[in-house]
Amino acid sequence: MHAQLEGAFVWRGTLWQWGGGWLLANGLGLVGWCVHLFHVEGKGTPLPLDPPKRFVARGPYLFVRNPMALGFFLLLAGQAALYQSRAILCYLAAAALLMHLFVRFMEEPELERRYGRAYLAYKRHVPRWVPRRISGAKRRKTR
Repeated sequence: MHAQLEGAFVWRGTLWQWGGGWLLANGLGLVGWCVHLFHVEGKGTPLPLDPPKRFVARGPYLFVRNPMALGFFLLLAGQAALYQSRAILCYLAAAALLMHLFVRFMEEPELERRYGRAYLAYKRHVPRWVPRRISGAKRRKTR
């Protein structure tokens, strides 16, 4: 017997579903942008077997330290809205908690060892999860 948690997907064109599509598109774009920067700027990949060789602090990394994870969270939030799924929303909450613990206790200490002072200075100026605003004058300087 096959059990379904919340039923099959049905497009109803609700505001929630349109919002979910928007979140999916933006999450995919953000993840893609980050992967591209890791490849082009960092000369590596997001995979632990081939991490970036150079420190990347451009594009979305100017605003938040973990834009790739935020893109993943947008993808999950988009799926939750599109499918009207509490199960996916619970998965998002668990994934966010686990990602925070991983970043805080494993990834950040490793990046400090790998990139030293550059990463420590970056940590002082760029928040971990909530993107910062950059003024227009500052934004023009960073391009």
